[in-house]
Amino acid sequence: MKKLHLSLYLIFVVTAAMVLLNRYTDLYLSDYRVHFFFLFFAASSFVVIVGHVFKKLQTNKSIFITFLLVGIACFLKAFFTWGGDWKTQTKMYQNIENESKSVDIQLRADKFNFGYKERVIEINKIAPFIQWTTDVDTTKMDLTKWKRIDLYVNDMKLSAKN
Repeated sequence: MKKLHLSLYLIFVVTAAMVLLNRYTDLYLSDYRVHFFFLFFAASSFVVIVGHVFKKLQTNKSIFITFLLVGIACFLKAFFTWGGDWKTQTKMYQNIENESKSVDIQLRADKFNFGYKERVIEINKIAPFIQWTTDVDTTKMDLTKWKRIDLYVNDMKLSAKN
């Protein structure tokens, strides 16, 4: 039982850290499923830890029901507050020294709104769905470190190139 508590604390610390880093820093979880995964495990492990502290949630059935209720709450939170994923439309520049860095034009279709939001961003890929993003002004870039590629990616699957 002691090992379960330690692993539960570790799960909470890692997943809560990822959720907070995604929210308050330039770290970006680029897929909603990955973000939901971290949010779900952070919230449910927190609730189970609190339940153990107050001597509640002692049976597997109560823990399962807790996970189910937290999953429903996380789904509803995500449905009503999630604005959409940023998707790359065009890769403008590729870093000459580091292939995982690029400057992209990204679009996001906001739920319940018409049209798209656009941003120009420097992306440093850390893992397949984890990126470090920084707003960039392309007029002030050091072009000796970047190669212009203008690659049309169309992650939004728009029908025509604008």
